[in-house]
Amino acid sequence: MNLLLRNVHKSPSLIAFSDYRESEAHNDLQTSVSDSGELLEYETLELRVHPPNIDIDNEYDPSCTLITLDSANRPGTLVEVVQHFTELGLNVRRARISSDGGWFVDVFEVTDSDGSQVTSNRKLASIKQMLNIHLCGQEVPACNADETDDQHRIVTTVFELAGEDQSGLLADVTHLLTTNGCDVRSAAVWTFKNRVAFVLSVTDKGQPVRDGIKLQRLKQLLRTMMDKHGNGVVNIKTVQGEVHHDRRLHVLMLREEEMQWEQGHSKPRYHMRWNSSLGEAAASPTDSAGSMHAEYMNLPDADSDQLSIFRSPKHSRPDVSITHSSMNGYWLVTIKCKDRTKLLFDTVCTLADMDYDVFHATIDSIKGAAMQEYYIRPRLGKPELDELKAAKLAAMMESSIQRRFPRGLKVHVHSVDRFGCLAALTDVLKQGGLAVTRAKVKTFAVNQSSGHTFYVMDATGAPPDKDKVEQACKQIGGHLVEVGEEARSASSGQHRFSFSFLNRQWHKGWNGDSSSPSSSHGSV
Repeated sequence: MNLLLRNVHKSPSLIAFSDYRESEAHNDLQTSVSDSGELLEYETLELRVHPPNIDIDNEYDPSCTLITLDSANRPGTLVEVVQHFTELGLNVRRARISSDGGWFVDVFEVTDSDGSQVTSNRKLASIKQMLNIHLCGQEVPACNADETDDQHRIVTTVFELAGEDQSGLLADVTHLLTTNGCDVRSAAVWTFKNRVAFVLSVTDKGQPVRDGIKLQRLKQLLRTMMDKHGNGVVNIKTVQGEVHHDRRLHVLMLREEEMQWEQGHSKPRYHMRWNSSLGEAAASPTDSAGSMHAEYMNLPDADSDQLSIFRSPKHSRPDVSITHSSMNGYWLVTIKCKDRTKLLFDTVCTLADMDYDVFHATIDSIKGAAMQEYYIRPRLGKPELDELKAAKLAAMMESSIQRRFPRGLKVHVHSVDRFGCLAALTDVLKQGGLAVTRAKVKTFAVNQSSGHTFYVMDATGAPPDKDKVEQACKQIGGHLVEVGEEARSASSGQHRFSFSFLNRQWHKGWNGDSSSPSSSHGSV
């Protein structure tokens, strides 16, 4: 036996949940070694004997659903769980997370999107199976409930793009894809601090793009398009079913913002202070996390009294602090801000993508206020506090929370599904001197229609005039309807598409016309 094991090497580190799921999917015989001959880690073997346990309790509290999970731990598991809740449209109002000793036990109090208990059989079944890596294809309960391509497991080619924000870039990218025979089935766009990230899911005559030469040519053109020096980020992948746009956008935007941080913060900006509760030196800004982060945020998307009137009132600058305890080696990250949907998802994604492991956490949401405490350690390196890393982490956490709130007029467009629809619409917006600061596009497979949501600003950086946006939409056959009537109107066949202006409670400084003060900012 010793001779047989002599040449078998143990894996050097714990693999992430996504890598573990992929490796197990290819290990049909359930062997104890990988394809490369490495002995599988203990956690993988443990999960085969004791798979994740998920308990759902609707009797604990009539106002929420209690979900308890316990399983062998690995990096990325918490993100997987919170992402699943988010895509099901669930809100986490309270959570207790603990994951010492290679095992985790997490407890979540969640509500449905309307604030009630989760009672949908589809959602409950999806929660039960969310960590089951052995389900595949049609067996996996889809998170998406709106009959999009995700729900029907359509295989698409996904383009992940990131780079320098430029006016009209979305129109240019979609025009390039369309002229090369690519039909955009879904898309999501984020802009923040002069950077932009796209995730576009496309097909070629109903199939993923299989022409390798075409893909290589598109990759070269898009890389130059995303950055004038040819350094834009372009990733191309084949995906079946759910694309997870927000998860991909988090990764892309974080990498862009980290690059900006490295360029402007070569020296530590944190100063040591004494934390009486922990009884030792702790790292935090001299005044607050917000004041330290002000230099980094002193870019076009930075908040000011003049710029904040163009955002949703849900937007707020979070208070982020980081302290350290030598007794157990934890970094304590504390976040205080207004509560909102997807807040937990945004923060855990940032921690995971920056390679910090969450050992314990408390999440509370009370009367519109959110309080999050994470006890973390760097996955790599020493647990002792690094001032520059702590400053960078605080800045990235704050950015992840703030970039959810784009400025601009919110426009919803519903259209009969047509090839090139997104390219045509964005081109008209570009020609009309309008810039898109955020976009989300979905194709509904059942009724052959598509839904577009845009946040639009004037290309000069000023708030847009509603009449100007309406004129641009009507230019390609659009018809203004009441909010909520877009789908019915577009499917009637009376016009090419319908659109409406979604109600947002704007600051009193802007009443929806272009007379408010202008500002410079990046947009696509």
